[in-house]
Amino acid sequence: MSGRLLDFKNYVGGSDNVQVIELFPDTQQMYQYAYDVDITNYSFTLDYQTLIVDEVAYSRTDGLPNFANSNIIGYFANVTPSSATYVTDRNNAAGTVNVTIPSGRYAGQIFSVTWTDSEGTNPVTSSHRWAILERYRPGTNSEGDPTLDSNFIKYGVGAITGFTDNAVTDANRLEGTYTVTGLSSANGVEAEFVVDVSNTGVTSVNITNRGNSYRVSETIELVDADLGAGGGADITITVSSVS
Repeated sequence: MSGRLLDFKNYVGGSDNVQVIELFPDTQQMYQYAYDVDITNYSFTLDYQTLIVDEVAYSRTDGLPNFANSNIIGYFANVTPSSATYVTDRNNAAGTVNVTIPSGRYAGQIFSVTWTDSEGTNPVTSSHRWAILERYRPGTNSEGDPTLDSNFIKYGVGAITGFTDNAVTDANRLEGTYTVTGLSSANGVEAEFVVDVSNTGVTSVNITNRGNSYRVSETIELVDADLGAGGGADITITVSSVS
């Protein structure tokens, strides 16, 4: 993904099985799927991912959104809602089932409904996607810039999307919460981590700024001098994936 921006059509793979709708983030919407066959052997999974685009145009003739010039500039991690909660009122013989798009979403997302027919020796899987444009109304939603959220991941800039660390319990590491940037082995910059150390030296590492220009396998050293200088071992972060 590095080096270019995906446009909306590239990301969703064209218009097949994609329905564009608009919702308020605090509301949920239920749709009935009718397969016209017995769905006893069907299983369902749901997931969604929030995408942030730079612009959305609207047609003056029909008022529908046009993503021809929209570029995805970043995203939020994938979420998997419970199918037991949001796939309901199933009637196997009639081939109908209700699927609810849950509330409490962030701004804009691709919501995917996937079903698998397990009958026979070759299970068949298909899916349908909802592209949701979020709308805000006074007094019910908190407006804000999603690119300022700590969970926002920029596209194509080498932001850290996954990492491992070798932090272990170290009795010499001083208790506290430390915000550190670390020393990179390559060209990555601006990543920021919070290291929590308990009174027994149990240590956990979380990322608060994903930075940019990182590469897979690049390492970031969090030195003891920035972790209370109690004589504990330095911590090595290894980048496992980037955007």
